[in-house]
This record gives sequence, C-alpha cells and structure tokens, in this order.
Amino acid sequence: MTRRPRAQASGRCCTPSRLAAHRRWFGWGHSEDRSEGRRRAAPVRGGPSILAVVLAVGLPVELASGGCRSGEPAGADAEAEAAAKSTQAPPATREADARELVRADGTLFAETELMGTRASVNVWLRPEDDAAAAQLAIRDAIYEMARIESIASEWQADSDLSRLNRLAGSSVEVAPELIEILERARAVSADSDGRFDVSFYAVGELWRFEPGARPPPTEAIAARLPKVDWRKIEFDPTAGTARLAEPGMKVGLGAIAKGYAVDRASALVAERGFVHHIVEAGGDTRVRGRKGTSEWRVGVQDPTQASGRIGYLLARDEAVVTSGNYARYFEWEGVHYSHILDPSSGWPIPVDRSPKSVTLLAPDATAADAYCTAVSVMEPAEGMAFVEARPTLEAVILTADGRTLISSGLRARFIDERE
Repeated sequence: MTRRPRAQASGRCCTPSRLAAHRRWFGWGHSEDRSEGRRRAAPVRGGPSILAVVLAVGLPVELASGGCRSGEPAGADAEAEAAAKSTQAPPATREADARELVRADGTLFAETELMGTRASVNVWLRPEDDAAAAQLAIRDAIYEMARIESIASEWQADSDLSRLNRLAGSSVEVAPELIEILERARAVSADSDGRFDVSFYAVGELWRFEPGARPPPTEAIAARLPKVDWRKIEFDPTAGTARLAEPGMKVGLGAIAKGYAVDRASALVAERGFVHHIVEAGGDTRVRGRKGTSEWRVGVQDPTQASGRIGYLLARDEAVVTSGNYARYFEWEGVHYSHILDPSSGWPIPVDRSPKSVTLLAPDATAADAYCTAVSVMEPAEGMAFVEARPTLEAVILTADGRTLISSGLRARFIDERE
C-alpha cells in the first residue's frame, strides 16, 4: 500500500505560499461597488463549463460560470509563513468596520478564483448578525473549497487524486474527503447505469475543447476505453485507502468535486450561524434560507446569449447546477464537438439529439453536479423521464430544437421570462 506523505494528511492546511497566492484573488464586495453587474468566469478545466445566474429578489446579483488543507507542513520558509499569517484576519476585524462592507441589500459578499473558475460566498445578514463573524465564516468557507481542491483536483500534481491516478493498480492512502466523493460518485453511477462515470478521464484527457482543437485518433480512444469502468474504483473508508483496479485507469472529478466543495463551504457558513446564504463555484450553486422575506432567485441560462437567461427559479435550501453543450466545444471538418463525453463511447454526445442545456435541482450540490452530468448525456426525453422517476430531482431541459422541458415538481416555481 502506498501511504500519503505525513504533511499531506487530511485536516491539514494549504501551505503558506499557497495561501499567499490564493489571497491575491480574494476580494470583498463593498456596498458602493458591488452592484448587480454581470460577469463570466473562466471555463472549468476537466469538467463541464457551466453558467448559473443567482439573483436576490429585488436586487439581481448574477454569478457566472462548470486544496488546501488546514495547518501547514513543516519546513515552510519564513517569507511564506509571514505571508500566511497576514491572511489570518479579514480586511475588517471590528464589527463597525465590517458593517461598512455590507451591501445595500443587506448581503456580505466575497469572491475568489478556485477550481479553474470563479467562486463566491454571499451571506444575507439579519439585523442581529455579527458582520465581522460573517467575514470570518466567508473567508474560512473559501479556504475550505481550496482545501477540497487540493485533495480532489486532477490538475494539481500533488493532490490525493493525482497520486491515486499515478499509482493505478496499487492501494493508496487518501484523504477521507476523497473517499466520500468516490462513494457519492459510485452511487450516481449505479443509479444512472454508468451515464455518470468518473473513470472517464482515461479517455477524457485525450480531448481538448478549445479553438483549433481536433478529435484524438479513433485508435487512441478505442485503446483506452476498456479502462473506463466505475465498478473498478475501489475504496475502504475504514482503512482510508482507494485503488484503481487496473494500471492506466484515471479518475476525473470535475463533475462532482466542485459540488462537494460548495456543500462543504455552505455547511461551514451555516454552522457559524449564518443560515441565509449562497455559495457558488462555476455554476454549482448551494442556496440556504432566504434573502430577507423572499426566496432567492436562480436564473436559467439562455444558451444563445453569453449573459442572458430564459427565466428563473425560486430556490430555498437546495442546490442548482446548469450544464450545457454550448460553452466549451470545437468544430472540426464541419462537426460540432461538445465537452460532454459519453462514457460508453469516449466521444462527445451528438449535439443534434442531446440537450442544449440542463438545469438540475437536488438537495445538495454534490448530487446536483453529478446528476446534471448524467442527464446531459441522455437524450432530452430520456433525461426528463429519469428526473421524473426520482422525487429528489427536478430539472429544466432545453432541447436542440428549441423546446423547454420542465419537470412536474418545478413548473410552479419556474418563471419563463420569454412569455
């Protein structure tokens, strides 16, 4: 069995140098400069490119779209350690100063860049809430997302997931959070008959969805396709180990780990007593409570417009994820290749019979992230039937021919602004 280096044990933190680098992208929203404006985040590498719009009732706030461990390893240099210490307090530590950062709509907002996209936390403060304590909660929530990224990212060479991929065929000691993600992934894979399969990455790393790209050789895809099988991902929560059964297998968690990180951050903010908030990362959105006396609004992206929407949903205490075939793709010899791969073939799903976009609601962002990917692989009618058969899921599916399919439990909550 391959053991994880002691300094990388779960529960420990980002290195001081990583914290310092991360802090450069950490921004607090002031009431005078954080209006509802729109923005687009960078594409998500290794996972779905997603756009979600979150609007506070009465004051739209649009969030665009789909690591570190607490503590520090020994031997960090003095300069990095000093930089890390400078992050121990938010910009305002006194309540009066923190209140100056509260926006006109009563929310305290901060954003950063994580997991290849924008991540943000937006807390609605009740009159009795401590704004300085909310700042600390927001900061720690963002650090928690960075910690999960350092564990479950296939793009970070020293992550637990990257070590598991490199040592395929061997039993590897990994963080309990990675085992929990793999457990959740297995459940969705079984429920979706393999439409969601995190072992796709053996084939997925052959593809690049960017201008000028071309499909990988058919022979290369065929050679790696036997390595795609979610049943061959093994883990032992008691021993704290995981194993990819065959050398050459690789796991990519871009369609579930982001949702898991959002859930962890939301749970942290709620545990600190701030139960009315939104955590969002690359379109994976976790909504808790309300904004004042009204529900939060979550917009459904219009695939034909970079920053438009077709309508919105009223959301409370649930997660919303949107994935579409319109954001990350390339064209080669007249064929449109979307970033959403069918695990059974190793090829992108055909755009003429696949959903243009799927907006999926579930009790938590981990489930919403994974199920959204599974439904995106299905044809629209099949995907909607899949959702209708599961009481915890709801969806809005936009088809290639312009139809809008809405699950029965969502029709009363979806406001179509095109009508």
